Amino acid sequence: MPEEYENLAESAQDTIAEQHQEAHHAESRPAWLDALAVSTALFAVLAAFASLKAGDSANEALYRANQAVLQQTQAVDTWSQFQADSIKKYQAQSLITLLPHVGGNAAELQAAKGQVVARQKAQDALLLEAKKRDAETARLSKESEGLLARHTKYALSVTLFQVAIGLAAIATLLRRRPLWWLSLGVGVAATVALLVGLL
Repeated sequence: MPEEYENLAESAQDTIAEQHQEAHHAESRPAWLDALAVSTALFAVLAAFASLKAGDSANEALYRANQAVLQQTQAVDTWSQFQADSIKKYQAQSLITLLPHVGGNAAELQAAKGQVVARQKAQDALLLEAKKRDAETARLSKESEGLLARHTKYALSVTLFQVAIGLAAIATLLRRRPLWWLSLGVGVAATVALLVGLL
């Protein structure tokens, strides 16, 4: 029986020694690792935000590009109507010239003149509408390009944040402070890219 108590005492002493070593090992951990953990968490939050903004700007750019295509299609239709009315107006003008020579009566001549006036009014309205649609197409296309440029800045920011997080992980594993400094530098560049995208 005394041997059992001796083994228990030794076992308890070994357990205490192991816990003491673990506590000492935890205390010997460099303080900069805590700051590294905070910076990595911050980079992860900023990367998530930048990713959300990148997706939003890409979706909005696609929507604006689709709206521009719709406006352009409607502008082409309007220009086609304008051309058709132009042809009909010139046909009516030709009829006005021919009617006196082929025995046309005054009512036919008056109807042809009315056609010319009506076609000209229609063309004037169509011209304004077509130019308005062309301007709207240009505006939407320009907005889409601007949103795509913004998306590119956000995407760059996300990539740089991911690199910064990866470098921080390696710095933690290898306990190399210079890698953490490099991670911070890349994180600052990512933050600048994010801010440029926001502005």
